[in-house]
Amino acid sequence: MGVGARISRTAQAGGRQVITVAVAVSMILLGGATWMAAREGLDPAAVPVVSERGAARILSVNVTSDEILLAMAPERLIGLSVVADDPDSSNVAREAAAISTRVNGDIERILMLAPDLVVIGAHSADVARQAEGLGMRVFRIQGFESIDWIRSLIRTLGTAAGATERAEQIVAEMTRRIDAVQARVAGLARPRVLLYSESGWVGGSRTTLDDVIRAAGGMNVAAELGITGWRKVSPEQVVMANPEVILVRDARRWESGFRQALLADPVFQSVSALRARRVYGVPARLLVTGSQHIAETVETVARLLHPEQFTEPAS
Repeated sequence: MGVGARISRTAQAGGRQVITVAVAVSMILLGGATWMAAREGLDPAAVPVVSERGAARILSVNVTSDEILLAMAPERLIGLSVVADDPDSSNVAREAAAISTRVNGDIERILMLAPDLVVIGAHSADVARQAEGLGMRVFRIQGFESIDWIRSLIRTLGTAAGATERAEQIVAEMTRRIDAVQARVAGLARPRVLLYSESGWVGGSRTTLDDVIRAAGGMNVAAELGITGWRKVSPEQVVMANPEVILVRDARRWESGFRQALLADPVFQSVSALRARRVYGVPARLLVTGSQHIAETVETVARLLHPEQFTEPAS
């Protein structure tokens, strides 16, 4: 998508440094100097680091950074989020076994681990503020609006971890896989696709899943409806939109029976996706990822939309 993430940095009294990945024009405050930065994507060269070699003790309190940093710089990780081991939410449940420490929002535990850098999600804003107040260097992740945003995040974390070369390798492999899918589906008829949750949430434009659907050779029905970001829709709106394919989350804990319930629901029987039995479950871990694993999401969705183009077994 054309809109990338931006970055702001703040250095406060006591040596506290804060990095915020955001989707806005950012104010940068460094050592009392002030200027405005408006950038397409995150600028790794502009990220302040603990040393020239990057942070040596990184604490990841977010599953997105768990996935990226385990692939990029596992030797620098001193802990992972409590979600890292959950196969419904994490794409690194097996790899996470190499790091024994798990953290959530316990600020005392975070402080005891003495990290050089804490990487945390926007949903943990209170914890981030507490960590900042104690003088810790905090990297807040927020945005998740495009595949390009993921590329920028990987590169920015690569700079923070002193692993820029490995970050470029991860981005290149992710891009290669997505490009390969796009080449296979180029010129094919694009089915109209709706990603739909049991509670009625759909993802429109300016979401990573919109990028995924388009890269996989589909058209996002929610974006067609003029929805930006995530919004709830009614069953009647789904019926009126008449998607040709419906994607639902496949998870043990979430919506485990939703696909079957949807297929049996009389309200939806006129919808093209149900008439053609094109209601598919996608592993939830692939629908929530904000890391390089988005390449697998694109591959998985493309196989569902265009099975004739992917006759070989999935890797």
